[in-house]
Amino acid sequence: MGFAQTIFNNKAYTDNFKSIQAFPEGNPLGYPIAGLGSGEVLEFHFDEMTTDLNNYQYAALHCTHDWHLSDLDATEYLQGFPTQSITEFEASFNTQVEYVHHRFSFPNDMMKPRFSGNYLVVVFSGNDVSDQSTWLITYRAVVYEQMVSVAAHANGTSMIADRFKKQDMDININYENFQIIDPMRDVNVTLIQNMDWSSSINNLKPQFIQNNNLTYDYNMGENTFWGGAEYRNFEMKSLQYSSIEVEHIQREEDGYNAYLRPDLPEGKRAYSTQTDINGNYLVRNDLADDSHLESEYVWVHFALEMKEIPEISIFLEGRFQQFSSAPVPCIYNSELGVYSCKVLLKQGYYNYRFVEKNNYSKEVSLSYTEGNYSSTENDYHAIVYMYDRNQGCDRVIAVQADNSVR
Repeated sequence: MGFAQTIFNNKAYTDNFKSIQAFPEGNPLGYPIAGLGSGEVLEFHFDEMTTDLNNYQYAALHCTHDWHLSDLDATEYLQGFPTQSITEFEASFNTQVEYVHHRFSFPNDMMKPRFSGNYLVVVFSGNDVSDQSTWLITYRAVVYEQMVSVAAHANGTSMIADRFKKQDMDININYENFQIIDPMRDVNVTLIQNMDWSSSINNLKPQFIQNNNLTYDYNMGENTFWGGAEYRNFEMKSLQYSSIEVEHIQREEDGYNAYLRPDLPEGKRAYSTQTDINGNYLVRNDLADDSHLESEYVWVHFALEMKEIPEISIFLEGRFQQFSSAPVPCIYNSELGVYSCKVLLKQGYYNYRFVEKNNYSKEVSLSYTEGNYSSTENDYHAIVYMYDRNQGCDRVIAVQADNSVR
């Protein structure tokens, strides 16, 4: 296809596509991971901000462990059709902002993966998925087999200097009943915190190989993540009243606007526990029969109350913007003494946080805006890849989840 050297990410190729989600069927807070041949199905949803009922196609492209396209042909790794039309799309109703909601599922009876692995699900226009100029959205999804036994444990880091700020993900792989010819060469492990691929740790190799066991237990931070803090949250599942996090909601010339109560920096405070959904969001209108079609789009105004720091920039972060081409910048308002921004979001429940970026070193951090704590509750996944020499591709031979608290 000509894109062998490109690393593909979750991405919307135009700003006209919003509320892009992929999750296990019936579980909107789940992660886009499905077992090979298990009957598990992933739902894909997105909105196009238009009144035109456009017809699009989708494809599932097999990728390497590091998200390059595999060398396989679609007929090798898929059973059924290599592309399909998205036949479920419908215009919104009872909304001030008009949009068209599209949905489809994968795997399905007409498109089933033969092999496990990383799959890039591509939404495109026209009939030729090999023409990247027609791509509209790309999603990352993982199809796995459970061929080896994985013990995974997320906990505070073993590095003394960072023991109050970071978390480790230690794993052990037992392949007693599965043949791996060259574990050091053929096996790669990826660790992911809260399914955020941008901060994933990739290409890990075992520290020890003994008696069909691969041990990944490091002392120099190779498997270490910043703990972060519990995400901030707000809900706007109804526009008839303001929740505790929303100061007020009003209709203006550009539609509904929701103004959140100003936040404060948390980095210098003691850790505080609160329930969150680890950066995710849930589309929901309490008064709707179908939230995907009847939820309103609202301009949500965020504000972080603090003194201006000239050497850093502040950005807004959450799963709602993971497909965006650029982070959401917060602009300093000297009259109000806040960093602020506004984002067009669909009704629902949202997690978010503020991220700082040093303008000189370009280092991204949460140390002042949110803080980093080893006690923070985070979801972790260990994805075990093995290069199959017979099939000529990377398979996912195990996925193991753990939580830093539970």
